[in-house]
Amino acid sequence: MKSQKEIIIDILNKSGIKDASFCAFLPLSSMLLECRNKSKIPENAKTVIVCVFPYKVKQTPPKNICRYAAVPDYHKILGEKLDNAANELKKYYVNQNFESFIDNSPIPEVYAAALAGLGVIGDNGLLITEKYGSFVFIGEIVTDLYIECEGEIKECLHCGKCKTVCPKKDGIDCLSKVTQKKGDLTNAEISAIIDNNTVWGCDICAEICPLNIDRELTYIKEFSVGYRDEYILGEDIKDRAFEWRGEKVIKRNALLK
Repeated sequence: MKSQKEIIIDILNKSGIKDASFCAFLPLSSMLLECRNKSKIPENAKTVIVCVFPYKVKQTPPKNICRYAAVPDYHKILGEKLDNAANELKKYYVNQNFESFIDNSPIPEVYAAALAGLGVIGDNGLLITEKYGSFVFIGEIVTDLYIECEGEIKECLHCGKCKTVCPKKDGIDCLSKVTQKKGDLTNAEISAIIDNNTVWGCDICAEICPLNIDRELTYIKEFSVGYRDEYILGEDIKDRAFEWRGEKVIKRNALLK
């Protein structure tokens, strides 16, 4: 007879979710982020089913955008997988509630994933998984079903390489944030974008991380099929990760010389 965890993992697998684990909701309850989806969390929530989705399509990085922006917008693709899994879980556990989240979650995702044993927390604040490194999206299904789980937060190697190469210095904020900034950029911000050849996002700390070397590529077909190696000025940005910010921002970055 299958255990409760095995039953749930089978349901997740059938919904296209290959990597998932469990952590208790209680340790996270005092850490919830303020967002409009906070009210979706089931009353008397007990367990968080944490799922990770790899998005690295090639070992070599894209030309002028970060890896997560090189694949189609993950919100719809992964949201459907999580919604389908939550609906199937509701059919199996008819008296329990299951609510799915992807990126719009009040759950502190990196902490929850580490607590679920899916990876370690890097000095750069990213979750680093053993199989895929840090190139993963994180999603959750929160439920009032009690699932036995033991959590322990683990940290990375603390080698310091990510801090050494990070462009966040001399008054420059995180370069990924800089590329998403609306309005005028400072001269230092413009130089940072040009010097690091990016028009959206930044993977500098991740690319140098020894725990990211030669990790597995994505199995998600939609990511592989819709992969773009670079942003080309004037291209259609529909269903891309940067669409939410509007074309003006990424176009501005691309025009910098």
